[in-house]
Amino acid sequence: MTKKIISLTKEQIQHYETFGFVVRRQVFDLKEIEKLNDEFEKHLVEMKKELEQKKDRPFPNWSNLTPNTPYIAGLLEDPRICVPTEQLLGDDVFPVYSNSNSMSKETSWHPDMIHRHIRGLKNLVYLQPTTADRGALRVIPGSHKTSFSSKLMNIGLCPSRTESDRNFLEEANITGEDIPSFAFNSEPGDIVTIDQNVWHAAFNCYEDRRLCSFGFYSNPKTTQEEMELKALVKRSGAHKKELTMSSQSQYYHSWWLKNPKNSPRRSRWINSLDIWGFIEAMNN
Repeated sequence: MTKKIISLTKEQIQHYETFGFVVRRQVFDLKEIEKLNDEFEKHLVEMKKELEQKKDRPFPNWSNLTPNTPYIAGLLEDPRICVPTEQLLGDDVFPVYSNSNSMSKETSWHPDMIHRHIRGLKNLVYLQPTTADRGALRVIPGSHKTSFSSKLMNIGLCPSRTESDRNFLEEANITGEDIPSFAFNSEPGDIVTIDQNVWHAAFNCYEDRRLCSFGFYSNPKTTQEEMELKALVKRSGAHKKELTMSSQSQYYHSWWLKNPKNSPRRSRWINSLDIWGFIEAMNN
């Protein structure tokens, strides 16, 4: 099957810039989703064995940049992932992760990024149908904007990141589902791309909710961006043990770093990961 490059339209780019996310339907076909699920399932078996020894881990999650998941690892370079990403962030981008997650618990409202000057996004592919009543990702449109995000933080929508003791949901006597939001009702093959600063959550979740995520950042252009990216690398290294990696000692596996097909794009990516210290922080 010949893969088609699916570029974003001008309207899709405007949607992303305005609301902090964009949805694309049926980017992958059923045979491709079967390949994703097959690799996911085989690796999940290893994760469950490891979790028997790690009772404190909330759910199995792992890096896909390993010979155990070659098809998923290759999706970073699939034009349907990297081309739209470059349209949104510019050509000078690099991937920081390709992860898989098997989740069961709900996720409360939060943004992924605490650094406001770094430009980053992630592409999310759910391997089962999701709806608002069954584990759908929810996003607060426009919450990637600094002024809006600050208001959400200040009222205490994410208590764990608030300096005060405020908990907005408790004070307002409401649940996370009551917050106005967009629910990503998805079918296998759909992709939602979200800004790393957009606020998101998931409720009414079910056991083994399967998700593949592909995260990218822009190379810094300013001193402020450089400082924040260095802080991000340090934080990532400190939290690397939170990622379960059964039979995988390296986050960026040497198999992936060798770039056997001599891909110019991957070569640029590896160079950026090396320059900014991600490889050293995550592999040691």
